[in-house]
Amino acid sequence: MKIICIIPARSGSTRLKNKNILLLKKRPLIYWTAKKAIESNIFDKIYLSSNNKLYFEILIKYLKKDNLRTDILEFDERESKHSKTKSKIFDYIKSDFIKKFQFKKNDLIVQLLPTSPLRKIKTIKNAVNLAIKSKKNVFTINEYDFYLSFGLELKNNKKDWKPFYKKSPLITGKTQSQGQTKFYHPNGVAYCLWVGNLNSKCKSIYENAHVLVNERFESFDIDTKDDLNFIKKII
Repeated sequence: MKIICIIPARSGSTRLKNKNILLLKKRPLIYWTAKKAIESNIFDKIYLSSNNKLYFEILIKYLKKDNLRTDILEFDERESKHSKTKSKIFDYIKSDFIKKFQFKKNDLIVQLLPTSPLRKIKTIKNAVNLAIKSKKNVFTINEYDFYLSFGLELKNNKKDWKPFYKKSPLITGKTQSQGQTKFYHPNGVAYCLWVGNLNSKCKSIYENAHVLVNERFESFDIDTKDDLNFIKKII
């Protein structure tokens, strides 16, 4: 059994150009995820998967500058068909990525998105340990920032509104936080995928998977310039 890390970092992002190599604390964004993966000491190999080898060269440059090991890193050149805006990294992993590197059914692939640089090493290890113990795929989740029961949609040019739920607290008046149901959502902190579970019938990264709840701040995702500027202020 091997534990493999894949960090998907294609070029061509539309909302924030070249976001994966933009500097955060004088280091490119991809550096922070690679650093955590290296320092976790649980991976047999770490792949930076991209359609642009310059990203890998930049990453190696900064890792060496900080005396971090680079011997377990490898560049995975993704073809253009897997690097388009609407391409799903999950589809690539369960097809070409597995075949290219000839992974076995008992190998575990751990996907870490570079846009979630605040993840803890402990969370990576906990996700991997849960996957090994349960023999199931695992994905991380965190609680929504606000109660979904208060959700509403706008109507008539944003002048009027309609609640999502028939028994919305906006209608019933039961607005106390203690009485609201907590909901959770997936994030990019960690996805643990058993190669043996990724057959052609598996359509979703979440199918028959266990979940691991992580702290909300770990899941902060950088997708826009505002996101990047905000995180620069808090770290």
